[in-house]
Amino acid sequence: MNGASSIEILDPGLLSTVQDLGRRGVGALGVSPSGAVDWLSARAANRIVGNPPHAPLIEITMTGISFKALDTVRIAVTGAQAELVIAGGKKRLWQSHRVRAGVEVKLSPAERGLRSYVAFFGGLDVPIILSSASTDTTTGFGGVGRALARGDTLSIKEVEGAMPEGERMVRPSSRPFWHESAMLRVLPGPHGARFSLNDIEFLWSHAYRVSPRSNRQGVRLEGRPLVGFDGFDVVSGPVCAGCVQFSSDGLPIILLAEHQTTGGYAVPFTVITADLPDAAQLRPGDEVRFARVTFAEASVALSEKMEALHEVLDEPSPTG
Repeated sequence: MNGASSIEILDPGLLSTVQDLGRRGVGALGVSPSGAVDWLSARAANRIVGNPPHAPLIEITMTGISFKALDTVRIAVTGAQAELVIAGGKKRLWQSHRVRAGVEVKLSPAERGLRSYVAFFGGLDVPIILSSASTDTTTGFGGVGRALARGDTLSIKEVEGAMPEGERMVRPSSRPFWHESAMLRVLPGPHGARFSLNDIEFLWSHAYRVSPRSNRQGVRLEGRPLVGFDGFDVVSGPVCAGCVQFSSDGLPIILLAEHQTTGGYAVPFTVITADLPDAAQLRPGDEVRFARVTFAEASVALSEKMEALHEVLDEPSPTG
């Protein structure tokens, strides 16, 4: 059995939280699913270190993080493009690394993309609430009950077997690349009929910009609003990550992992699951456009993402 180990947070950055793949089946309780906003990067980090995909890990937002290994640990960092430094030396993202006790790990502010993920072999050992370790930042439960703070100590679960030796990686050709201009593919939503043909054509042709007011609940977009549309308010109903709501100001909001359970704004379309990681990595000022696809095309896109994730993770690093 691999002995218990832990890390100490030296600098949590802007917003770092414990997340997994979120809570399922709790919407009827009024509880958000929460979880990792970029499901692809979170799954990849866990698979690289040999964890199940739902193992608790750290999600970092924009400004990086630093922590010290209090015991020897194996980690992988995925997500946004940033500089990873371990014991003073630069290391690759999307690859596993053995970190000895007493060594500092520092992830710089994101240079491209917004969110990073740090997985630890064994997964973080935090309480499970409603079948998930995820931190709900809005209501303040899950994880450690809040965002991580300087001086926090996080334990890593004991697991059967020895810590894996050797490095594992995702080949560079299979890693996502976060662009400053994103084309998000969408499927029809429940309220498309409330929008005129002119409105719909405008939505396909218009480019929006990401607002600084965006957060884990949703990506708020800025730009030219729809004018004269009186169907923003609808009967409240269930919503999910990817739903594109049009608020009363005529501008869209792309719901993310920590979305509310119901919504009263019109949803003309929803971002496909395969493109939610791209939405999760949007930075303030990035450009966003929408493109229609069929259900068959959305299914193929998701299959391609999952296949790439599974096929490359056992590839050894050429440098060890």
